[in-house]
Amino acid sequence: MKTTGSDPATVRDTPRATKFSLAANYDPELVPQLAGYPVDEVYGKFPTDGVSGGRPRYLATPLSETDLRNYIRLLERHGIAFNYLLNGACFGNREWTRPWQKKVTDLLAKLGEWSVRRVTVSTPFLLELVKRRFPEFKVRVGIYAQVDTPRRARFWEDLGADAIVLESFSINRNFRRLAAIRQAVRCDLELIANHVCLMNCPMQTYHQNGFAHASDDSSTLFIDYCFMRCSRVRLADPSQFIKSAWIRPEDLAVYEAMGYTTFKLLERGIPSAELLRRVKAYSERRFDGNLAELMLSYGFKQPVRKESFWNLRHYFKPRQVNPLRLKPMLDLARLQGWLSPLPECPIRVEARKIPENFLEGFRKRDCASMDCQSCGYCERIAAQAVSISPAYRTEVLKKYVEMDDSMATGKLWGFDAN
Repeated sequence: MKTTGSDPATVRDTPRATKFSLAANYDPELVPQLAGYPVDEVYGKFPTDGVSGGRPRYLATPLSETDLRNYIRLLERHGIAFNYLLNGACFGNREWTRPWQKKVTDLLAKLGEWSVRRVTVSTPFLLELVKRRFPEFKVRVGIYAQVDTPRRARFWEDLGADAIVLESFSINRNFRRLAAIRQAVRCDLELIANHVCLMNCPMQTYHQNGFAHASDDSSTLFIDYCFMRCSRVRLADPSQFIKSAWIRPEDLAVYEAMGYTTFKLLERGIPSAELLRRVKAYSERRFDGNLAELMLSYGFKQPVRKESFWNLRHYFKPRQVNPLRLKPMLDLARLQGWLSPLPECPIRVEARKIPENFLEGFRKRDCASMDCQSCGYCERIAAQAVSISPAYRTEVLKKYVEMDDSMATGKLWGFDAN
C-alpha cells in the first residue's frame, strides 16, 4: 500500500506490518524524527568491544559507554529497540579462550542491564552461547552467515535463531528461492533493501573476514582492498549499479506478497539527513531522485563523524607500511567524500528512468547461472539511468590504478617485487 503523503505520522498509521531495521549513527536529534516512521529497531555496536564485528574500527562512530547507554534509553522512550551487533564472521579462534569468553559474557550482561534484548550474530557457536547463557535475548542471524537456501535457513532456526537476515547480495531478485526459504521456516526473515554490493560478489568471504579482524583489539593495518576493487569495477562498468540486487522503495509490495515484512536499511555512521532520507523513501514506497543517494556509503553533502585524527590513528603505521605510499588511498577517500563533504553526489542512478516493471525482467532469468554478456538487460537500463561525472570517474580510476600498483608490486611495504 502506498501512503498518501509525506507526513511521518501518516506513514506510521498505515495499516501494514512492514518494519525497518535502521543503521545507527548515534545522533540523539534524529531519534524523535525516526519515531514517526515504522522503524522497529536501530542496530550498531561499540567501535571495538573485543568480540569483533562487521565493520572496521576506522569506519566506526566515536562512542563511549555513557553515549550508548543514553542513546538506548532515548530509543526506548520512542518505542524503538536497539540491536547490538556481535556479527563478526571470524573471531580468530579466540572464542575458545577464557579471555574472549569473559569479554563476551561481561558484554552481554552489561547490555542486559541497559535493557538491550536483541543481538545479531553470524556464527553458530555464538548463537548457542547467547541462547544458553542469556535466554532473554532475541538472536538474529546476520548476513555474514550467508543464508541463501531453505536448508541453511532451517539449520539456523533449529539452532534457535529468532530471525535471519538473508544473503541479500545474491538472492534479492531470485523470487523462486525467496519463496522457498519463506515457506521453509517460521522465524522472521529480513532483507537488506539498499545495498550496492556486487551481485554474487566473489570477494564476499574475504571481505567479511577482513572486517572481522579490522574490528578487533589488534593494531594491525587494514586496507579495504575489496571495497576499492568493487568500487573500481562499478566505475568501469556502470551496469553494476543496476545488477546489484537492491530493492526499490516502489517494489516493497512484491516482497511483502511473499511474506517478507522486515527490511534492513544501511549504512552505519552516515549523516542523519541521509538516514532520514532512506527511512522516508522506503516508508512512503516512492523515491523520485538519485537512487545512489539511498545506497552509497559516501558522497554526502554533510560531514561523516569520525574520531579525531582517524587517518593517523589507523594508517600511520611505519613498521607495517610505508605511509608515503598511502597517498593515493587518502586521495580516494577525499574524492569520495570520506574526509570532507561533496557538493553533489558524482554518481547518479535516476529512479524515474528505471522501468516501472523493472523486477519482471528478473522473474524468468536465473542471473546466477547466466552470463551477463549474453543477456544485456541491466546494461540497457544502465545506459539510460546511470551517469557518472566524467572528471570524477577519470580521476578516481587513476587513483585506483596507482593504489593497485603500489600494493601488487610491494612498493606500499617499502620494496619492489618486480
